[in-house]
Amino acid sequence: EQKEKEWPKKITQLIAIATLFFAVCATFASLKAGGFSNKAILAQNQASDTWAYYQAKSMKETMYKIQLDQIDSNTNIDEEKRKSLKEKYVKTAERYAKEQEEITAEAKKYEAMRDESQIINQKFAGALTFLQIGILLLSLAALCKMLYFCYIGLAVGGFGAISFLIALLQI
Repeated sequence: EQKEKEWPKKITQLIAIATLFFAVCATFASLKAGGFSNKAILAQNQASDTWAYYQAKSMKETMYKIQLDQIDSNTNIDEEKRKSLKEKYVKTAERYAKEQEEITAEAKKYEAMRDESQIINQKFAGALTFLQIGILLLSLAALCKMLYFCYIGLAVGGFGAISFLIALLQI
């Protein structure tokens, strides 16, 4: 009863408004973190698929290089046919090598997207953590009617809100 009398009504209103603000920020931080997590997973899958495609091209290039070696050692093929086959196999192997360069660039692009999405996800997740702790401390302050929980909750939640806004500005 003593705490009830000493506890100003304005503090309760401040806690309610701050909790509401932190909860709204936490909701959006959670949505953004989930969205960037999904984007990172999708980019990783695309990078993996692209590297598998690279590997298939590499295997085909190797097969043509092996054919080139076999042509040189095969004495049953006349010189004109040998020259024609070598030219064809060299062109094909070179084409696969060029395609591998393009595929590598594409795979690295997906990996960069994945890394960027993971970094942004971590920023939103960190902000969400501080926002939730701030909400918890403000709730504790309202229940226990202790001002220091209120101050700590406002500070922690405020840090979370600022972290959330900075992460928003960076995307």
